[in-house]
Amino acid sequence: MSASWALLIPVAALVVFVLGAIAVLKLQKVSLGQNEPRSATAPSSVAPTGFQQSAQESREEFVRRHWQRPGVVANGVTLVDLYDRIRALEERVARAEQHSASPPPSD
Repeated sequence: MSASWALLIPVAALVVFVLGAIAVLKLQKVSLGQNEPRSATAPSSVAPTGFQQSAQESREEFVRRHWQRPGVVANGVTLVDLYDRIRALEERVARAEQHSASPPPSD
């Protein structure tokens, strides 16, 4: 009889643990469900944190603003360097297009 009681205690503890975890998950789902309609109706009322990209901000601006923060952007120095190289390349392409579009000097 004592062997069955000894087996019943861990099984009961496991059941209580699983039921408690399910209850917590359901409460989280309910609480998140209550927050979604408010944020959907008034997205501007939510104050952005320092780690969120605003709607008016480009990805490049976000990376440049947070390039020194670990975990926010992956290897921010490399991304900023790439953005600088892309900008320089775009300027070179624009100058080349202007040069090719201008008529050659007449002799």
